Amino acid sequence: MVALGIIGYSYSCNNGGISINCYCNCDIKFTKVISSDNEVEKNVAAVSAQINREGDTITACITNAYPCYRAYINYTIKNTGCKPVHFDTLTIINDYPEALEITITNHTCTWLSQYETVKGTTTVHILQPAEQNAEYTFKIKIGFSCQEGNPRTIGFWKNQFDKAPCKKGKPQVPAETLEQYLDQISTQSPIYEFNGTRTQKFQQALNILSRYTSSSMEAKLKAHLLALWLNYVAGWTNGYKYGGMTAWEIIKGSEDALLNHRTGEYEDWKDLCDHFNNLGGW
Repeated sequence: MVALGIIGYSYSCNNGGISINCYCNCDIKFTKVISSDNEVEKNVAAVSAQINREGDTITACITNAYPCYRAYINYTIKNTGCKPVHFDTLTIINDYPEALEITITNHTCTWLSQYETVKGTTTVHILQPAEQNAEYTFKIKIGFSCQEGNPRTIGFWKNQFDKAPCKKGKPQVPAETLEQYLDQISTQSPIYEFNGTRTQKFQQALNILSRYTSSSMEAKLKAHLLALWLNYVAGWTNGYKYGGMTAWEIIKGSEDALLNHRTGEYEDWKDLCDHFNNLGGW
């Protein structure tokens, strides 16, 4: 959870902060903060903000504020952990709505990949009814969660389909789930169509994945692309990027090249699929 709390305003000041508690081996930190305001000539009010040594707290303070004064706290959050982070919720706790108008950049539904940063701004507007010599506080909480699944390699997916039809060993993904993945890909992709019994579908997928060492670049691309599709429908690509591209962008680019027979691009798209599938180290 990212919590922006307690900040004092008007003619007195409380120390508070923005804090982060990390779970699931995630680690996100504040790397930059800049405060400013809308004062031009008065030079009465002041706003300041700083990050603590650990990078998990921003302490901000406004003093001598007056009606119509606006303070801006611009911050940068960086994902320094090994898993993508998803910002889930945004809650502003303002017990003095008659005196303070609080707005913040809405990070909800945003993914932050490893080493990626996101910038935001908290704006504090002092309203006309704010009383002189009064002290006001508020809190902002940003809830986040971590991506649990990682992209799997083509070898992982080969192993799933190879073991699924009652062969020695047990697949990590249940056969029912594997079949659902193939059916979903058949519905969404113009490249693949899996049909017949479950065993037949699995053999079709295994045949495609096994051609990643083929002398045909088209066959190699289709093999790595199918592995990426499987990661995508499994939900294991969320929050990950390679070369600045999401899994969906690489999938659509690869399929577009195949559909339009742009053979000169096959190797590049194959490499993008392969590198993406290896992001999770499986």
